[in-house]
Amino acid sequence: MAQLNNIRTVSVPSIGKLPLSSPPGTFTPSGETRDHKPGRLPEDGGYMTNSKPAMLELNINLQAGVDIDAINAIEGEDVTIRLSSGQVYMMSQAFRSGDPAGWGDGESKITIMSNISERIA
Repeated sequence: MAQLNNIRTVSVPSIGKLPLSSPPGTFTPSGETRDHKPGRLPEDGGYMTNSKPAMLELNINLQAGVDIDAINAIEGEDVTIRLSSGQVYMMSQAFRSGDPAGWGDGESKITIMSNISERIA
């Protein structure tokens, strides 16, 4: 049976490794979306592309010593995502998006976005 690929660690330079819950969350690399562009005849049609930012949606363990203010202040950071397969991605100039992380039941959710991500290993 094949091993499933999953997020192993997430590192932020100003914080270090984030304490991830189980399941850790999802990572979608940056890329392009394609939208249909009709034409008068079928062969005249095609598609238009738009860029799509990288998105990292994480479940965080709120262990003792976790600085929730530092997590909410993530901005302009080069975030590194290591997957269980050994692949490594970097989100350049990443920032916290959406609602800030809060306290509750020992866990919180956070979304980090960047305009571009690249596979570095």
